Amino acid sequence: MPVEDPGRPNPPGHFDSRKVRWEQTVPADWWRNNQKALRLPLAFTKANGRFSGPALPYGVLYLGASPAACFWESGLGRDLNSRMPEDMAFSESDLKSRWEYHLRIKPRGLRIFNAGDAVARRSIGAKTAACFSADHAVSRLWAEALMNAGADGILYESTRHSPGLCLALFQTKASMASLSAARRIGSSYDNSSLLAELFTEGVSIIGR
Repeated sequence: MPVEDPGRPNPPGHFDSRKVRWEQTVPADWWRNNQKALRLPLAFTKANGRFSGPALPYGVLYLGASPAACFWESGLGRDLNSRMPEDMAFSESDLKSRWEYHLRIKPRGLRIFNAGDAVARRSIGAKTAACFSADHAVSRLWAEALMNAGADGILYESTRHSPGLCLALFQTKASMASLSAARRIGSSYDNSSLLAELFTEGVSIIGR
């Protein structure tokens, strides 16, 4: 099946924050994938990422609508995406080093921008889907523009190996108040559904 061309990204210009089309149907259930060594499962980051960076006004918490979306977008899957296609293997210890968490947010009142909505993109002058899915340097510019326009986060589809709905939640007062405590489910190695999905995608697990 051919991959749809997302177009060429354009940088943000001036847009009217009062005319931004905010998403009305944001899911409440989300997943988080973290290193076991991290003390706080819901730590916001300013490390360079798709929608985060040290110069941006807010930190970002990356969430996925499923454990698989988390694995590929903000877990070990990021490492696989940087490898050669024939190098699709993890060790058991790698998978056991990651905790999976389930949490809920209260989306009512949050200003979430849906990057997958063409009408929403037009409301801020983003001409193509690539503004949020191609060059991370451009995506960060759009994230900064939305932060300055009062956004609490960006809803988007992962462009990594296995597509899935994701949420980049900004560290605003509203988003912080919307978060529930994260419930730890287990390690990535303990998730049989995730392992089955990885196997179907050609990922192998080697010994310790």
